[in-house]
Amino acid sequence: MTHEALPRLYAVLGDPIAHSRSPAMHNAAFAALGSPDRYVALRVGAADLPAALAGVRALGFSGVNLTIPHKQAARSLVDAVTPAAARIGAINTVIVEGGRLCGDNTDGRGF
Repeated sequence: MTHEALPRLYAVLGDPIAHSRSPAMHNAAFAALGSPDRYVALRVGAADLPAALAGVRALGFSGVNLTIPHKQAARSLVDAVTPAAARIGAINTVIVEGGRLCGDNTDGRGF
């Protein structure tokens, strides 16, 4: 019997979120690489962000991206942040490592 790795799950959290092209771009990249991983968009209002991030941890997501309106609020909801994110005061990326939510900000690198 062979054991294949379970697909990793990623998401973008925001409100509004229906306009996001991230799922299509990431899923196309996964398919091109032959990866079973999946990326989804989740509409999460500001009041629901703490519960959503707890769900990311509990449900075994590998990571999420954050968009409006969550970048600043999420900073205080993760277990650790990179030095860049600490300087900026906001995060747009959360990596789940060993059950810990680690925040980073990649906006500067993207421009």
